[in-house]
Amino acid sequence: MIFQKVALGTADDRVVPSAITRRAWLTATAASLAYLPVACARKKPTGYPGYALIATAADHSVAIVDLLNFRLLRPIALGSAPTAVLAGPAHHAYALTPETGTVHLINTSPVEPKLARSRKLAPHLSAIRTSDDGRHLFAVAPNHPALIEADPLTLEILHTYKLAGPPLALDSNGPLVAVSTGPEPAIELRNRATGGHWVTRPHAPIHALRFRADAAMLLAANPADRLLTALAVPNLATIADLPLAMQPDHLCFSADAGQLFVSGPGVEGVAIVFPYDHLEVEQTLLAGRDPGFMACSAAPPFLFVASETGTDICILNIDTRKEIGLVDIGQRATYIAITPDSQWALACAEASGQMAVIHIPAIRGNRLRSGAALFTMLGVGSRPVHVAVIPAAA
Repeated sequence: MIFQKVALGTADDRVVPSAITRRAWLTATAASLAYLPVACARKKPTGYPGYALIATAADHSVAIVDLLNFRLLRPIALGSAPTAVLAGPAHHAYALTPETGTVHLINTSPVEPKLARSRKLAPHLSAIRTSDDGRHLFAVAPNHPALIEADPLTLEILHTYKLAGPPLALDSNGPLVAVSTGPEPAIELRNRATGGHWVTRPHAPIHALRFRADAAMLLAANPADRLLTALAVPNLATIADLPLAMQPDHLCFSADAGQLFVSGPGVEGVAIVFPYDHLEVEQTLLAGRDPGFMACSAAPPFLFVASETGTDICILNIDTRKEIGLVDIGQRATYIAITPDSQWALACAEASGQMAVIHIPAIRGNRLRSGAALFTMLGVGSRPVHVAVIPAAA
């Protein structure tokens, strides 16, 4: 693996004329002043036509920010602490309150986000996932270990499947859903469309799972052994064990799903994994201090990496493999979301009760890594722990 430091900047070679007449100087100056307003004027950034839904755990609510004008709207009270919010189908979103075992459906149509319905699926839930096509909603219950499938719009329970042990990780892709369990490690895969069920027993507990975009491979993070294991779908046969320099706590696909980024304790860097033709850890890049949670924008292709122990967010250019910016938001970032148009990065700062807003097109790389200006900080409530972006109704 390669550890790469960042070096930015190029030589600037200038040709200076040896002499210039006063008339020529005045003419050139007038011409340049004529274009000055155009060159220097900054286009005012336009917000995203949608909403940020923020799980504010201490307020037992979901805070709402209108992203078109960055205005805080009336929050949605849930009666218990939410830990996650997820975008759903057709202007819908979901909030999870694990202590009550309840999933809450939020509707953004026709005006602004409102609570549509809430349903208790189990005495306690630890995680929820939606499939990419929005047709499936899955939840896992730890106390009486089970995988639950619910209708994404009515929240009615469709199926309940018993698990081998308490769930540790959950992911889905279309009708496929994978769950890792412990303390006796297991990975279970189900195909909701065919009824197929497969189980494998890894050597150590798996704490994160990610399907490859084509659903032909499942990637499993093994923190104890610092391994990323690639499993064939559906039989879960091991394709490869990829050694990592860090404990794989966080997994993040690039926007085109062609690269997987891995971060965690052990090294101040991010591993880049190619999960397709040449399955390999391509290299490990230095990425700020104690890299933690990550998020990717599409165009430009940037990787945002939050520090686990600091207050900054490191920004890497995925194409050039270089660090181009460092944003200090005052408190540790606990989650980052990117708007679908790749214009804005939204970072929750749990300790301060704020959400940092970074304007992505304004990021400019330079040798001082100061090319990422913070657009604004919004007070959103007590302990913001998770954020999802949903478009406004047309």
